[in-house]
Amino acid sequence: MKNQGLPVAVLAIAAAVVGCNQSQPSGTTTDSTNSSSGAASMDTNSQPWQGAKASASNAWDSTKTAAGQAGTSIKEGASQAWTDIKDFFQSGMDYTYDKKDQFVAAAQSDLSAVDQKINDLSQKAANVNDASKAEAQARLQALRAQRTALDAKLNDVKNATEANWNDARNGFVNSYNDLKDGVKKAWDWATDNTNK
Repeated sequence: MKNQGLPVAVLAIAAAVVGCNQSQPSGTTTDSTNSSSGAASMDTNSQPWQGAKASASNAWDSTKTAAGQAGTSIKEGASQAWTDIKDFFQSGMDYTYDKKDQFVAAAQSDLSAVDQKINDLSQKAANVNDASKAEAQARLQALRAQRTALDAKLNDVKNATEANWNDARNGFVNSYNDLKDGVKKAWDWATDNTNK
């Protein structure tokens, strides 16, 4: 069976040589005794190969560039999603007591988005490499504990009076930002430790 491939390889090489020699003008030889015509003949014969090599190199460079741009686009999209979640609470300090109900509604909406991120992270953690599974579960457990504590902070906001509004609001915003940053760090960690 191995010997059947040999005639095919010989024919392919012969076809390539004949194809290269056909591009050579009639009357020239590839005799190495005439160095100037030999060099010219080698240049003429190597042009198809050089063109193929350049095309392959350009195709590879284009593929690398496209892959890099796609990775950057995905990374920027993920970063933007995290930024969108945090934007509300960067301006959350602007909510005064008379806007408490609006603050609570916005906080509950953003907490739903964070809950979805934690669920997504849980699914992603299932794909981490075996050596990292225990750490993934520990990170998820810590985030869920933070999320439960955040519910208590939200209750403080709901029950706040005008006198303790700023403390309740600021406590919630700071805890929320800590949770959101923890989820993002855990997501990045899980991405780095995912089975490829």
